Amino acid sequence: MKAICEMIRYQYKQYMISGKCVMPLIVLSGTLGMMYSVAPVEIVGSFSITGIFLFVIMVWIGKTIQGVEPEVSEQVMILRLKSDRKYYLCQIMFMMCICAAVTGISIVVPVFIHILSGNALLSRQFIWSDFVGGGLLMFACSFTGGMAGELFHIRVIKDKNMGIGLTFFVALLAVCRNGVIAKFAAFKYILWIIPPISDVVSWFTNESYFNMGEVMIGFVLLLIYGVVMAVMKVELLRRVKF
Repeated sequence: MKAICEMIRYQYKQYMISGKCVMPLIVLSGTLGMMYSVAPVEIVGSFSITGIFLFVIMVWIGKTIQGVEPEVSEQVMILRLKSDRKYYLCQIMFMMCICAAVTGISIVVPVFIHILSGNALLSRQFIWSDFVGGGLLMFACSFTGGMAGELFHIRVIKDKNMGIGLTFFVALLAVCRNGVIAKFAAFKYILWIIPPISDVVSWFTNESYFNMGEVMIGFVLLLIYGVVMAVMKVELLRRVKF
């Protein structure tokens, strides 16, 4: 366990040194700033839409984080851990830490603005289900996005432009999946393979309060997609050596 914690700490330092966290953080801050610039704001609807933004941002982070650590360093770390699976598990756990961080920021910002505005930003006061439901929904969207961004790894798809194109295509389909199926019903037999981000988010966009039963269903559903993509990534990278 100590080795895993040290590895996650090492990956954190590498990511911060690379500076690749700056642009996603700026975009996230700008997005939240625009979302909460006009009052009143519906809590459930805004948290749900934030889930989609976090999915897209985490796809971006998942794609750009691949080039942070040199291949030589990866090989050394795998040898040190004596397990390539354990190394890739550390990467996934680090990604989960980033997901938790962006989720926390996305919840704290509206609370902070609401307090500063004299409780005038939101249409009603926060209750516990807003924090729990919104947090679970945003984390699940973030994690699924991070794993989608890492799926087409540079070692799996050698052509960088093709890898970026496939990642963008999957992210676009995930965001627009609900609309595509509504217009072309036959596509539901194909697009089930794409993470149902738009489907899950649409359950809450017009609601006044989070239904915790639906939140848990959406959370587990998106988490399953994220875990499946994580397993695919690990097994693909174990097969495709350096």
